[in-house]
Amino acid sequence: MKSTGFTLLLCVMALTGFGQHAKNTLALTVSGNDRVSVVKSSVRLAEWHERAFWPLYEAYLAEATEVYSGTYRSLQDLAATDISAAGHEAFENGLKLLDHRNGELQLRKKYYQEVGAVLNGVVALQFLQTEAMMDMLESARIYSESPWQDFRFHSQSMPTSQIIEAKHNTMASALSIPADKEAAFWHVYKQYEEECDAVLGEAYNVYSLFASDASDFTPALAKRLGYDLLHVMEREVKLKERYFLEMNAVVGSSLAARFLAWEDYYSIVSKMYAWADAP
Repeated sequence: MKSTGFTLLLCVMALTGFGQHAKNTLALTVSGNDRVSVVKSSVRLAEWHERAFWPLYEAYLAEATEVYSGTYRSLQDLAATDISAAGHEAFENGLKLLDHRNGELQLRKKYYQEVGAVLNGVVALQFLQTEAMMDMLESARIYSESPWQDFRFHSQSMPTSQIIEAKHNTMASALSIPADKEAAFWHVYKQYEEECDAVLGEAYNVYSLFASDASDFTPALAKRLGYDLLHVMEREVKLKERYFLEMNAVVGSSLAARFLAWEDYYSIVSKMYAWADAP
């Protein structure tokens, strides 16, 4: 069973369709006192844990402010990278986002380990779940305020037989793939798609394994799940990075950057639904 904080955030996402109310709410989740309020509602602490947790969280937040600011600036730059962008600019925009995502993961891993060592695995997993969700919400907000919003895709209510064709049609419209690069692009993308499904599940549904209430687990099992979640996140970033570089070599920087933006947005929406659908 999910905590109240997660349920509230996920309902905002699912029920408003990223409308204006959703945008306002999502923006609050990454700033100052509002962020702390979300953490307080999602990380449930015994009274004797609070004295140890909040100094750690304040130290995390002091580092996270700079790290996440860099991530969201680079995400805005990538979301704004269209077909007219120069090749070197498009490549740098894609590479910057990937570098910042790796920086986020290292920071989360550092403080996940510290919270787990000072408190226990249940609190550490709640911390990791909350930070991951707030990051997804803010990333989704940025894409929802860009032209990519017109191409948001999720297959939840679609017959299985139609999903791949519908997804690829949406991608073709979103990416404006030049005719002379179509064959090469789809050859690489289908390799990526197969590997992504194998590693992360169809529509990123492996993330549903990590969405359960951490208090349902023993501290040892919760800690193990947290490490597994970090590992999955790392594999996702590495997979995106490898295929971004391959796309860059095969179809050029402009299309590679648009591929990365599409897949990043699609993955965020898919992970949020996977998280919301978990038991």
